[in-house]
Amino acid sequence: MEVRIKFSADIYIKGENMAEVRSKFEQFPIFSADALEEGNVEYSETLLVEDAETYKDLMDEYNKV
Repeated sequence: MEVRIKFSADIYIKGENMAEVRSKFEQFPIFSADALEEGNVEYSETLLVEDAETYKDLMDEYNKV
């Protein structure tokens, strides 16, 4: 049997600027070694990028760096 399980998670990343935050996120090992070994796991999409204190939408800024 093979099933697909899709889930979402939140991660808070600190950086000096958006370029540093994006770089950290893109290099971060999101999936465990077990998940990578055991199944066909892949990143799907970024749903939200916002200021952690004000909740201001920062998706446009994130996409531009």
